[in-house]
Amino acid sequence: MNCPYHTEAPEKVRSVPDVRPTGAHRGEALRSAVCAVLFLGLLALLVWGCADVYLHPEDHYPIRMVNAQPETQQPGDTAGQAGSQTLLQPVTLLAANDGSVGMAVPGADTVIARSGDHVLTNQEFIYFYWDCFYSLYDQLGSYLSSYLSFTTPFDQQQATDTQTWHQYLANMAVNTWYQTQRLCDEAGTNGYQLSADDEAHLNESMDALASYAGQAGFADGEGYLRQMFDPSSDLDSYRQYSYNSLLASGYAGSVYDQLYEDGFDPNAEVVYCVDVRHILIQPEDPSSADSMAAAKAQAEALYDDWKKDPTEDHFSALATEHTQDPGSQSTGGLYEDVAPGRMVAAFNDWCFDESRQPGDHGIVETEYGYHIMYFVGNSDQVYSDGNASAAQEQYNLWLDDLFAGGSFESFIDSAVFTEKLD
Repeated sequence: MNCPYHTEAPEKVRSVPDVRPTGAHRGEALRSAVCAVLFLGLLALLVWGCADVYLHPEDHYPIRMVNAQPETQQPGDTAGQAGSQTLLQPVTLLAANDGSVGMAVPGADTVIARSGDHVLTNQEFIYFYWDCFYSLYDQLGSYLSSYLSFTTPFDQQQATDTQTWHQYLANMAVNTWYQTQRLCDEAGTNGYQLSADDEAHLNESMDALASYAGQAGFADGEGYLRQMFDPSSDLDSYRQYSYNSLLASGYAGSVYDQLYEDGFDPNAEVVYCVDVRHILIQPEDPSSADSMAAAKAQAEALYDDWKKDPTEDHFSALATEHTQDPGSQSTGGLYEDVAPGRMVAAFNDWCFDESRQPGDHGIVETEYGYHIMYFVGNSDQVYSDGNASAAQEQYNLWLDDLFAGGSFESFIDSAVFTEKLD
């Protein structure tokens, strides 16, 4: 398992289709294809954006409250019904909460992994654990709920033939910690330090915790962290975890940037996604030649009407009024960042014709009917970049060598997840 800097989902969820391709040019490859778990994304997604999913998953998916031991719960018996701790609960049985917080929580200092002089305690392990979960959530979005229930303990659900979701996330968390430490060590050896912007962002992010805590109904940032992660959480450990994550991803990014610059070929092929408008006219009966002919005549008449004022604004207005494609009616027939192969063959071939220029127009027949086309132009979204692909290959080899240069011991069965107090 290689994570987080070239991460794969469990085998059973790798076939989830992408709605939009990941950008591959230099600026986006670093933040998406290269580093799946970045600090900037972590705070935006984990602490802010996904806090609502963690605390209120019922707002995002159909909810069924479950008892920590569902097999003993009788229908209609709510006496033992669990509270918020049953939502996104990693294990069936949580450690009892005696009211302690921070490192005073029993098990907070339990060693979960060891690599050289570095030790991963249970307190920090839980940060990595939930980071891995939300990174997977970020990758798969709502598809994840097809494979993982958010209201059943993770150790009761299989991620693969040999691992429960809890085991998968726990192993991924330890691997992430190990790789983070290796990158931090390498950064120190090579004199890499956080940029002023990253330092400022880290400080602002920590300062903002109090504000987000208030919005979520907590007295302070520390209380918010303890509900998000574990009663053992505190601001100092979370700041150190955040600093290390940012240092590791920043250093990894600097290596990728250097590889990109060193191997840059100005003649490398770059393929962009495109923006295109269309007006769909559907036949009443696609199997009827007369029906198809009528749809074609309607499309040609509308096309001739547009050519009286051949502007994009006029096309947009006609699309809003006449298109039979509900997916683009509200946008004036516009589809943005269309990737090669995303649309049906005839539509795709027209869009990606080598001679295609902004302002081109025409009529395309597909199995859905007749599409009056207007080519807006290439978008800013890069579909493929030869330089990025070459740099990515070299980067992955560098990571493999770096991570193979050390080792770690894992004791994930010793992990302690403590019950949260409402």
